[in-house]
Amino acid sequence: MKSLQGLASVIILFGFTVCIPHAQAEMRLAQNQTPSKSQVIPQESINNNQDAKAKLKQAYDLFFESKNYRGAIAIFNEVIQLEPNNAYAYMGRGASYYELRNYQAAKTDLDKTIQLDTNISFAYFFRGLTNHALGGKNAAIADLQIAANMFEKEGSAKMAQRTLEIISQIRNA
Repeated sequence: MKSLQGLASVIILFGFTVCIPHAQAEMRLAQNQTPSKSQVIPQESINNNQDAKAKLKQAYDLFFESKNYRGAIAIFNEVIQLEPNNAYAYMGRGASYYELRNYQAAKTDLDKTIQLDTNISFAYFFRGLTNHALGGKNAAIADLQIAANMFEKEGSAKMAQRTLEIISQIRNA
């Protein structure tokens, strides 16, 4: 389980750079570099609310640069108050909860992300990791398989391969 959590943390950092339509996936998994704020937040996820946009960037900045997950959660909460249907705020908060090992809260937020937008591959990815942490092996594999298929369709072959490797680890555990 610990090796999956460590791998998940590295993939999370890598993943946010490739899940964004216009992001350039310059970061290599092995280097464990942090993406820029502009690579993290898809502009179409903000409903022209500049305050929400600034807060979402701030929350992701705390998540990536400071690894201040509690602080990020507080700001994601503010974004959700301003834009209750912002799927990326729920996804970021869910990822933060995952990093804090609050798996039930993570699952709730990732379920909400998918309810709001079924096209966010990383929502399935994180929910799969969360399901695994909660002991739901079959649910984890199902979500991760959806994520792998979506990554492949999006042209993110590296993420698809990494996700398939995680599925294999779960199956063999």
